[in-house]
Amino acid sequence: MGDPIPTRIEVTFDMTADDYGRYFAVRGRLEPRWTNLLAYAAGLFSAIPVALLFRSVGARLSGGLAAADLIGQFSLVSFLLGTVAMVIAGSFARRVAMTRHLAGTLNAFESKTAVFDAAGVTLTGHLSQTMWQWAAVNRLTSEKELLLIWIGQSAAVAIPRRSFASKSACDAAQAFVRARLADMRPA
Repeated sequence: MGDPIPTRIEVTFDMTADDYGRYFAVRGRLEPRWTNLLAYAAGLFSAIPVALLFRSVGARLSGGLAAADLIGQFSLVSFLLGTVAMVIAGSFARRVAMTRHLAGTLNAFESKTAVFDAAGVTLTGHLSQTMWQWAAVNRLTSEKELLLIWIGQSAAVAIPRRSFASKSACDAAQAFVRARLADMRPA
């Protein structure tokens, strides 16, 4: 006979900077990237016509083909370096935004307790308590050593898997959440 299904699961956890980094990495994957890709591609491919333009201007002004080729190559290299600088600046800006977000979150690194029961998910910290009914939870994933209970499309309650007493306790919590989500979905 199997273990009885619990009616309440409680886990206390601390989020580290590394946990938040993994959470933001998962969230970042969900954001549309095609606009960023188009901007980088436009910057990269615009370098070629600009380099050719500078080469032709250089050929007219210098009268020598070698100097014109050198102007074209240097302008192409400078635009490619500019594109690399854009990628690095974007990565740095993302890191700064994550740091500011965490700095503005009261008690981000303090202990929290998550309780799963028939009513929903309750997250309690030193300064606050938040409760979501099961109807607000749209899915459960386990990624990058985090148990993620998604509230809406891009926000989740993140619980480090290491916070559970054992792998079987974490599996039981996942089974409990999945069962509650299945109860909420029409047959």
